Amino acid sequence: MHKELERVNYHGHCERCRHARGPARSYAEEAIRKGLVRLGISDHLPFPDDRFGLRMPYSEMEDYLREIRDLKEEMKGILKIFCGFEGEYFKEDRKYYEELLADDRCEYLLLGQHYFPAAQGGLVNAYQIKDPILCEDYSRSVVEAMKTGYFRYVAHPDLIFINDFAWDIHCERACDILIEGALRYHFPLEYNANGFRRKKQMYADGERYPYPYERFWQKVKTAKIDVYVGSDCHEPEQVYDDVVEMAYEKLEEMGIIPETDWL
Repeated sequence: MHKELERVNYHGHCERCRHARGPARSYAEEAIRKGLVRLGISDHLPFPDDRFGLRMPYSEMEDYLREIRDLKEEMKGILKIFCGFEGEYFKEDRKYYEELLADDRCEYLLLGQHYFPAAQGGLVNAYQIKDPILCEDYSRSVVEAMKTGYFRYVAHPDLIFINDFAWDIHCERACDILIEGALRYHFPLEYNANGFRRKKQMYADGERYPYPYERFWQKVKTAKIDVYVGSDCHEPEQVYDDVVEMAYEKLEEMGIIPETDWL
């Protein structure tokens, strides 16, 4: 089934994020070699106060937007390129998202909720969750972002399961909150291939990939939610590699037909 689908990728990074390799041009050239028809470049969203690391400084945003705009023009007729960002949602930054989307050089935002507000206050790093009850806070913050209409889809919605804790009622509820929100707001979810690149590891619930998390996706498959495959590439060779093929094959096994069309 997956071989009949158009080759696309809307989740990819470049060297500006400080933890990927190669300029945007290298990813576009690889996309052409791999036969992609559409490529989204969505580097990590910088905030004006540079509050997070592992992403471009805010001072580079104009250069990034100009670089992708010029690349789009150069590749016109060969590869359709979209310029965007992957970033977190915080309600106090609504004006910032609106200003970004009003700039026609920024065509989309992906929601990558790497940090989220805890119900008891403060920000939580999604990679450093110790108490599963915080997974519910994560899902609620994702649903709040869905309501805004600012974001195109949720990148790695099951990222929280990179943490090593046993499945419990809070994990179950976190999945249900997120899926119910996606259904309510007709909001697509991403099946993120980069989790497979992290290899299988031992967790409290056995050996598995950090994500995509099977328990979560077994719930998704029973719901009518649009799904996109995202490479989440950090090297040009990952734009459409064996791991991306594996992601399409896994979805096929579950009976999920992913979307490929875009804006």
